Amino acid sequence: MRLLVEYDGTDFHGFARQKAARTVQGVLESTLQALLKEPIQVTGASRTDAGVHAKGQVVHFFTESPIPPTRLMHALNRRLPPDLKVRRAAEAPLEFHARHSARSRLYRYTLYTRSHPSVWRIRYAYHYPYPLDTERMAEALRQLEGTHDFRAFSVKTPEEQHTVRTLYRTAVRRTHDSIHIELEGSGFLRGMVRLIVGSLLLVGRGRLPPDALPEYLHHPTQRLTTMAPPQGLCLIRVQY
Repeated sequence: MRLLVEYDGTDFHGFARQKAARTVQGVLESTLQALLKEPIQVTGASRTDAGVHAKGQVVHFFTESPIPPTRLMHALNRRLPPDLKVRRAAEAPLEFHARHSARSRLYRYTLYTRSHPSVWRIRYAYHYPYPLDTERMAEALRQLEGTHDFRAFSVKTPEEQHTVRTLYRTAVRRTHDSIHIELEGSGFLRGMVRLIVGSLLLVGRGRLPPDALPEYLHHPTQRLTTMAPPQGLCLIRVQY
């Protein structure tokens, strides 16, 4: 079974199951097990970090239950908490894998740029009321497009882990009160988007030149340390 789910990540300790913490995977599995009366293991397309949101997370699981997908979706949504809901449910072929079958993932980071904070935006955007040169930011981001070793743009990455990823498309867009930074790629390392955004803010403030970020691609043993907070980040879409 394949589910399209959305969640407010504020009160979750990330997607991946943890023994003593509330996670998206943990809540989904326990709710499905109570509903279907069988062991369930959920696999997600992306392991979002604590505090990160999703509008288009995709998960799959195997079940012996004959319950139709639409009926399952409605039954799940009645049992799931307000900050986690299923948008769509469908049967999937046996070879489908939420993570390995994905062709790309699109993340969007939102900055709220007005001078005053907003109670309506604080959970879903990073309040950043400082002048930013979005053209410099877009220029720096474009230089990260393509296939590279992004180890420098990651946290807690084991030395044996494969860290080459491909960024297919990037964008920086300004609205009347926000700046949206989009990255679409084959996959993302832990902390990768937030480290890129944190560095882009330094570029936008004129504290780093636009060509400073791609230099880290050639020095993977060096690590970036300026990480944007999680509430501005959202998994928008997974393509198959």
